[in-house]
Amino acid sequence: MSPKKCDYRRYNFIRIKPPPVQLRSTPFLRLISPFAAGLATGGFADRDLPWLSAAITALLVLTLVLAPLVTAHRHRWVFGALVSVLLFGVGYARIVWQRDTLRADHFSTTVGEARWVVGMVYDAPSKGARLKIPLRVEAAGVDSLIVSSGNVLLFVEADSTLGAIRYGDRLAVRAAIRPTEPPRNPEAFDYRRYLHFQNIHYQAFVKSDSVVVLSSGHGWALWRWAFGCRERLLVLLQKHFQNPDEYAVASALLVGYKDDLSDDLRTAYAETGSMHALAVSGTHVGLLYAGLLFLLRRIRWRSRLRNWLQTALVLAVIWAFTFLTGATASVLRASVMFSAFLLGKSLRQDASIWNILAGSAFGLLLYNPGFFFDAGFQLSYAAVAGMVFFYPRLQQITPLWLPGWLDEAWKIFLIGVAAQIGTLPLSLYYFHQFPCYFWLAGWVVVLGGAVFLWGGALLVLFDWLSPVAAGWLGWLLHGLLWGMNQAILLIKDLPGSVVSGVWLPAWGAVLLYGIIAFVGYAIMTRRAKGILIALVLLLVLGAGRLVRSLEQMGQGQLAVYHVSKHTLVDFFAGQQAWSLADSVSAKQVLFAAQANRWAAGIGRVDSFSPEPINAAGMYCRPPFIGFFNLKIALIDDARWLRGQTPAVPVDVLLICQNPLLDISACQRRFPARQIILDASNSWKNTRRWKAECDALGLPCHDVREKGAWVWTKNNDRL
Repeated sequence: MSPKKCDYRRYNFIRIKPPPVQLRSTPFLRLISPFAAGLATGGFADRDLPWLSAAITALLVLTLVLAPLVTAHRHRWVFGALVSVLLFGVGYARIVWQRDTLRADHFSTTVGEARWVVGMVYDAPSKGARLKIPLRVEAAGVDSLIVSSGNVLLFVEADSTLGAIRYGDRLAVRAAIRPTEPPRNPEAFDYRRYLHFQNIHYQAFVKSDSVVVLSSGHGWALWRWAFGCRERLLVLLQKHFQNPDEYAVASALLVGYKDDLSDDLRTAYAETGSMHALAVSGTHVGLLYAGLLFLLRRIRWRSRLRNWLQTALVLAVIWAFTFLTGATASVLRASVMFSAFLLGKSLRQDASIWNILAGSAFGLLLYNPGFFFDAGFQLSYAAVAGMVFFYPRLQQITPLWLPGWLDEAWKIFLIGVAAQIGTLPLSLYYFHQFPCYFWLAGWVVVLGGAVFLWGGALLVLFDWLSPVAAGWLGWLLHGLLWGMNQAILLIKDLPGSVVSGVWLPAWGAVLLYGIIAFVGYAIMTRRAKGILIALVLLLVLGAGRLVRSLEQMGQGQLAVYHVSKHTLVDFFAGQQAWSLADSVSAKQVLFAAQANRWAAGIGRVDSFSPEPINAAGMYCRPPFIGFFNLKIALIDDARWLRGQTPAVPVDVLLICQNPLLDISACQRRFPARQIILDASNSWKNTRRWKAECDALGLPCHDVREKGAWVWTKNNDRL
């Protein structure tokens, strides 16, 4: 009896061949490089050049003239160089010229700081502590309205009467329109820059009774339908998910609506590397595509147009899903990527995935150049690039045999690792942390998200056809989400679940991508040259970190932070730190001070309030604080001014907690060179004290108005 032959394919001996990266087959990869360089230069320079338009026109004409003349292979580099310079110029111009402030009829040039504005809501408002409404200005004025243009972000008091404002509404607003504010604290997230690349340069804080809805139904009908579908889906989810946490995750998974996530749940998903699952993005579109492909492969097609029919059906479902979920930026990116991939494969079976990826990014950046500086856009493409390059190569080194169920789990693990490799530098740069159990959380959110995505689609169908079946399905999905949330919270509480406080500068992120690129080059070509270059870059990165650590060992920094109605002061002496705070919450400390602490390499901060302390570089005996060569008098109560004791000169007088005193009395008791008023003081007293400082000729820093006050011992000028 002859032995049974072994089917080696079932044991994964035959692995997926990694896709080759050839420049000839990736023209978009060559085109997007100079275009992206132009976007980056224009974004950081942010300066319009008067001769730019003429230069781009001349380059375009020269390129068209030389194109048919440069036929010899050795001269083709001339044409390539001209195209690259032209694309660089187009990228620079595209990011600079998108600013609405360059228009002659912008309200800032025609009106100035307007008090009255009429405009249309051009995107879905988002909820939070305040209702955020993006408004496209149609007319503005101080006493009378003038036809104008521009964008304004309205922060409106939370009010149930304004909850019905939606895309396409025309509003009349009475408020002081002012430029967007820079960050109030050192190293904090620059929200003004974030809005700048969304073409929003002005904002207004508005009372609910200062907003009037004039009319509705404006804007594009397609977007009105998309946002309307999202609202109806949210109402359906509220009906079937009564618990706030489960409803918040359901709305995030199915619709990409994250406004109702609690702080604890948001932190848990972020620290486990699962936040991408709570935004309708490439993961969801990929799951949708995989499910459709699974179903279509089980349908017997007899038509010669089978490939095109499948592609058309998948594209129709993907784009219907895109608009049903509100067509958010993340799902739009994913839909464009998958559409380009499907069309590319339908037109040409051997189409390069790298060319498709670069082509979709090129098209999106032409449409909206601000995407280039959007963290979500960068992370999306970095994750896909990591999966495309590293996943098949990681799969080649997997065990030779795995059971079917374990093999699928292993693939999910490898996909997560490949995506983390692609996004690692950006994650460290933007979020300063690394989730160690991303692979474990990945199994939870991918499997749970896949079940919920298809279960949610059935829930929508059953809610229309059979409310009883919808009720039972909703109960099952509620249990699924509860279990998923508990699993994420459990993973978050595991020892060493997250490495936080990793401060990576922009040049460090670029170097880290260089290291990853050269390691990938070495794996692809099997040459040691790539590893050697990666090691050199790693040494440069390590040397930069060493220099920064040495600087931090000798640092001395005092920061009076901006925390509304509270006092928060940090003292850094080398690696030792002290913090003076009142009843400020942990969330407020995290928002105001954590980034600056991480940037200074501070891991632990000791609190004092204020009490006698004597340490290297730090001395405290209320109301006096000595910090290196800086003498501070901290006045939080008028009792420090009483008595007949002689005057004590100080460098800084820090007034906090709204004491009842006069600046002249302070100067008689504590003659100071600099007055600091922190954000715990009332508006009324702050205005009075500033007027007194002006009359006495004293420099005064209002933290509430100017942001945090920072002093360093290396630059101790007051």
